[in-house]
Order: sequence, then structure tokens, then C-alpha cells
Amino acid sequence: MIAPSSILALASLVASVHAHGYISKPKATYQPNTPYTNYNAITTAGVNKGFAGGKYDGSPSQNTQVFTEHWNATGYKSLRDMTDPIATDYGYSVETATPVDVTGYTEMWWQNDEYKEGFIASHEGPCEAWIGETQVFHYDNCAARFKSYPAKIPVDYSSCKGDCLLVFYWLALHEPNWQIYKQCVPITNNGSGASTTTQSSASDETPSNAPVVTPAATTTAPVATKAPVAQTPAPAQEVLTAAPVATKGPVVQTPTPAPEVTTATPETPSTPTTPAPEVTSATPDVPDQATPSTTAPAPKDNCLM
Repeated sequence: MIAPSSILALASLVASVHAHGYISKPKATYQPNTPYTNYNAITTAGVNKGFAGGKYDGSPSQNTQVFTEHWNATGYKSLRDMTDPIATDYGYSVETATPVDVTGYTEMWWQNDEYKEGFIASHEGPCEAWIGETQVFHYDNCAARFKSYPAKIPVDYSSCKGDCLLVFYWLALHEPNWQIYKQCVPITNNGSGASTTTQSSASDETPSNAPVVTPAATTTAPVATKAPVAQTPAPAQEVLTAAPVATKGPVVQTPTPAPEVTTATPETPSTPTTPAPEVTSATPDVPDQATPSTTAPAPKDNCLM
């Protein structure tokens, strides 16, 4: 029979595995089927003689206060400086994931979905974040300062030019065994990135309502690429409308009142006995997409605003 104390210890262990948190904005990528919210490593006050003489088995707030009072004696320049030699990787967060575009972002979000908290309230202690070699925030007691769900921590992302790595550190001091959390998010902060992608896709589009007529003199009947060749019912000569060819620079040839069609008209024997029909703006029944517009549409600017 398992002792009640063992059951309680096991329950506490299981709860601790799922009771921590993750970076939800910018959204981190984690290895599948892993306890990615768990801490990376454990350390104690024995890590540095500067913490000596402090009492770290009180309440979470008392432990954090004592830790803060002894911090300057350690010689550490940052939480990263203290924890990187102990937690050498980024836990289950994926450093090589597709970068998240943080253009316009002003915060980092941390959350625990099991308890609907940002930082677990009992896990008081310092936290900080870095973008490359720039420290973007540091707070002595993050759980006490950011109590919303998710916890929303102000971040200035302007130090990131192009692709960068955001790394988050958190030290939970609620017990003598200090829990180190370290996670990362690949980010990009290229202001022109989104607009460049949009412009590239938009410039390849040709408006469907802007047919283009390209003159092409041939020895045989002109070939229509997108619409059949339309003929007028005149017995004297065959009048053809040039088939529209979609290009990126719309140029429309406006029909003239003269009976002679100079664009793509094959040689035909002259028939003096029958007058040529008058070409007017009202063309014969031809499919809409093959009828040139009498007013040239304004060329579409390929540069997206």
C-alpha cells in the first residue's frame, strides 16, 4: 500500500509539471508532446557566495525580497548571466522555428492555461528578456507585478533589425530549490517585409477588365489567344478585331471611322462594287471580353501603396 505522503508528493510533482507557463505572444513554437511549460533547471543559493546569509525558505515574497537584497553582492550583471551556465538550452522551445513578425508589437505575453493565470501567483521572483545582446526588460518580481491572464509585459522590439531571437528568463523563488525558466522565440522586425510580400503578389495580377490589343501583321488570319476572331458581315471585305492579349501594360487601339483596318488585317482582293461598311463605336455582336474599350483604362500602378 502506498503511503499517503507518497501519494501527496506524486500529486504535487504531476501538478508542477503542468503548472508553469509559455510564451503566447509572440507565439513560441514547442516540440510536440513535451511538457514544454516546465522549468529548465534547478539551482540554489549555493550557486554564488553573494547569496550567503540569506533565508530562502520563507514565503514567496519574503524569499524574493532576500534574493533582491543579496543580488548586488553576487556580481551578476543580469539574470541571463546567472542562469545561462546552468540552463544551457531553451527547454522545449524551438530556436529554429519560422520567425514571428513582431512589427507593431509592444508586449510579450506569458501564460498558464491550466490555472488561467499569467505567472503562477506563488512563483514570485525576477524575470527578464533579451533580443540578441540587448536586454529589453528586467523586473525583480514578475508574478507580483504582472497579475493578468495572460501576463502582458511591455517590450520595445526596435532593437531587432531583420531576424532575431527573443529569449525569456524567469527565476521562481517560492522554495529553496529555485526554478529556472528559459524559452525562446525566433522573431523578425522588418518593417518592409509584410508590404514587400503584398506588393510582389499584387504586381503579378492583371486586371480582368482591361483587355489589351497588340498589333501584329501576319500573312495569314490573326490568331486569337483568348477569344475567337470576330468577322463583320460585310460582303466586300473581312474586318477583323484584334484579339485581346493580356499583358502587364494595357494599351488599347481605338477603332477609327475609316473603313480600312490597319491592325492585323490580312490582304484581301479589292471589291470596288461594294462600299466598305462604316466602322462605328457600336461593334457587331462580339463577346464582351474581345471588344476593345473606346476609352483606354488608366495603367495599373504595379507599386503597391
